Amino acid sequence: MPIKNKTPRHLAEFVCTELRKRKAVVPDDQVIIELMETMYYSSLRTEESEPVLFHMVFLDPSQPDPKPPRNPARDRWSYIPFADPIPFTVSNVVKIAKSTDLRTSSFVIWPDQLDQLYIWGLVDQQNRFHKFLNRSAEVEVERPGVFQASVEGIGIIAVYMRYEKVAELRVNEVIRHSLDLFREGPVRELLAPGMDRFLQGVRSHIPDDIYQAQGAGDELHAQQWISVLCRILLRIQKIKNGGAILITPQITPDDLNVKYGINYDRLPTSLQSNAVSKIKSDYLERHLLGHGDARPKELSADQFQQLRRLEKELRANKNEIDGVIWFIALLTRVDGLVVMDPNLVVRGYGVEIKNWQEPDQVFIATDRLGSEAKLRPVSYNHFGTRHRSMMRYCCQNPGSLGFVISQDGEVRVMTMLGERLVMWENIKLKYYSYASKKK
Repeated sequence: MPIKNKTPRHLAEFVCTELRKRKAVVPDDQVIIELMETMYYSSLRTEESEPVLFHMVFLDPSQPDPKPPRNPARDRWSYIPFADPIPFTVSNVVKIAKSTDLRTSSFVIWPDQLDQLYIWGLVDQQNRFHKFLNRSAEVEVERPGVFQASVEGIGIIAVYMRYEKVAELRVNEVIRHSLDLFREGPVRELLAPGMDRFLQGVRSHIPDDIYQAQGAGDELHAQQWISVLCRILLRIQKIKNGGAILITPQITPDDLNVKYGINYDRLPTSLQSNAVSKIKSDYLERHLLGHGDARPKELSADQFQQLRRLEKELRANKNEIDGVIWFIALLTRVDGLVVMDPNLVVRGYGVEIKNWQEPDQVFIATDRLGSEAKLRPVSYNHFGTRHRSMMRYCCQNPGSLGFVISQDGEVRVMTMLGERLVMWENIKLKYYSYASKKK
């Protein structure tokens, strides 16, 4: 009889398979199994009533930085060894887990000559990786070690090799791929009208001789638009209160009781301002500084001041967008959902769905396209109040897109595809690729 429940051993097997594919020189497979088991059992413990969360890098302490760059960045990572290595056991991890953080630092784990795992020290300056992964930065940074792994919740372990997620163990399920709904498929198509209006607004503020060739660069700015939506969902995840966002073209009192109506358009306006400043700044750097030429051109005083002003505007834009994301995410803490129009203008929060007609059937899509052959039926009553109310609304309002975030952090997306109410799970929100075949 096949085993349905997955264990840390299954996760370790996936990791070892990837290491062999990459021809990495690592210890015996049993060492990786012990590593994953210790991480998993540590995640089941608490310290002062708080969960045990930490990040680790599998890094050889005798050669922590075998190929350092010639001119390292000031905020590049460094290895800080312990005076005495600490055995990598559940009890020891629980005691010192708070000395590290998923956003800033990592434990250095490596076996000794007898294949016994130890915590040899710490790696600092992990902030840049965390920002990139959560779409707050655009530039990838170097990552230390053979691979990295995080305990992100009770029974939740994610394993990375650079920016590829090898696999994730969620209690008793190993997830080897997430669904990138925002790259192509019905979810991207429903978001497309809002993105198109955003791009049209950007073009209207850029002279024809500056804007790139027709269509060139549009996808880059569309990805920025999508990234902000993903960052809002990620922020709601971190709040751990649960929440829901409804994007719908029509807001009618027959369907929605908007308790706190607002007209908050700062998200699309700040995104547009950021894109316009970025295009102008890139143009100046490319055409005035002569990037790619043997002899860079000299800037006039006015051109230099213009470039400095645009750089200042870009920093201000980034801070503004960060603040807007916090503002919208916190609205979801109020009972009810947040409703937005397709342009990402917030129209209200604390919104109650008044429709009580249940869908005839609900389907889970196992691919991003919602292909008929990849749909599996699921019971409507299997889900909680927040999910069921969103299902009722989307079923009666085709063209609407519902995002529901559970208190445990799971994000689900739902909409009508033809005559079917379809829902997606295991959504890709962060910046990473998968080592396995993309789905």
